[in-house]
Parts: sequence; structure tokens; C-alpha cells
Amino acid sequence: MGTEISLMWTSRWSMSKALYFMSRYSPIFDVPILLYYSLADNLSSEQCAQLQTASSWGTVFGIAVAEAILVLRTYALSGRNRNVLVFFVSLWLVGISATVVLLVLFEHSVVYGAAPSPFLPGCYMVEGNVIYAGIPFIIVLLNDTVIMAYTLWLGVKIFRYTKNPLITTLFRDGIMYYLLLFVISALNVALMLEAPSVSAQLLNTFLRVFHSVCSTRILLNARNVSLDEEEAHERRSITVPSIRISLAGIDSRF
Repeated sequence: MGTEISLMWTSRWSMSKALYFMSRYSPIFDVPILLYYSLADNLSSEQCAQLQTASSWGTVFGIAVAEAILVLRTYALSGRNRNVLVFFVSLWLVGISATVVLLVLFEHSVVYGAAPSPFLPGCYMVEGNVIYAGIPFIIVLLNDTVIMAYTLWLGVKIFRYTKNPLITTLFRDGIMYYLLLFVISALNVALMLEAPSVSAQLLNTFLRVFHSVCSTRILLNARNVSLDEEEAHERRSITVPSIRISLAGIDSRF
């Protein structure tokens, strides 16, 4: 929290800062909705549908913002290459558009009913085409795979010749981000396509929150390294003149 306050709260507004706060704090709104949807008793079918829709759109929003941060990081690694930005933003927009369509189709296919046991709390989905909800996570996986392939290409071509701490941090965090989310996303898709509807969305919220954690950590680490570099540069610029002043004093005495 201290790092966030010092690096984000007091900094000037920018695209990265806006994306950070949207990704960091948006789970506060949709995760409680999902918890209520999953744990409350005596909810009507209409209420279940409304709560599930709100939670689903919150998940889409959160993952979309996290992916936008990943695009911003890739743009920075490319040396602010405008063609790279256009390509990955276009890929991001295509993925978001397809996800919106698929989510609408999924919401129209969902039917809620009584749970098979009175000991099961929350809403119970008795019917729904979960493949419509699973494909968007596959889209995220594919999008992240393209970004990671480009990142690895940059690493082989360019970054092996540099020891710049900021570039190293962005490269390292991007790889860790991809590996962790790839495993969770793959498990989530497999569960949604194979498990019964009652547990098909078990990892959705976990994945949504993990996107938030990883994407905001990328920005915090990058800003932290930049701050360290600035402070080191200031120390060097202060130390060198002070040495020269001391030497000048010695010269004057002798």
C-alpha cells in the first residue's frame, strides 16, 4: 500500500495511472455481487439473472483493462513503436468486440431454477450454453500468446544486449504474467467446458482478480524501478560536483 501511495496516488494523471486505478479497484464492485449471487438465499430467477449479468460484465471490464495494461507495456518495450501500438490495440478491440457478442449470447441462454438440495445456497443455473462464456477466455489466451511471442522475439533480438533495469523488469514481469495467467485460464476453460453448470464458473472470479493483481503489479514495478534510476542519477550528479569542490579547496590551500 505504501508503494502504491508514493508511486501512484501522488503522481500526475496519465493513461497508465487511469488504467491502474480501474484495474486495481474495479473488483470492489463486481466481486461482492458475485458473492451475493453465490451465497444469498431465496433469490428469484430474475434477481439471479440480473446479478449474474452484472458480475459477468464486471469480469469483462476488469480483464479488458488488465489486457490494456499489457498492451501499454508491450508498446513501451517496443520503444514506442506506433505500428506495434496500432496492431495490439486492434487485436484488443477485436477481442473485446467478440467477447461482448458472446456474453450477450450466453446471457440469453441462461435459465435459473431451484437447486437440487436446500443446502446449496445462491443461484442455481439449470440451463446455459457455457461455451459462449468459455470462448472469451480462449480469446484472452490467444491474445496473451501473441503478445508473449512478440515479447520473446524482442528479448532475443534486442534485450539480450542491454542491462537496463526498467526493460529487464518489464520483460520479466510480462513473462511471469503470461505463465501464471495461462495456467489459470487453461484450467478455467477446461472446467467451464467439462464440469457441470453449477461449478462451471468456479475460476472466473479468481481469474478476474488475478488479472487485476498481475497487471497493476507490472505498473508498480516499472514505476519503482524508474524511481530508483532517477534517485541513482541524482546521487551521481550530486556526488561528482561535491568531489570537485573538495579538490578545489585542497588546491587553494596548497
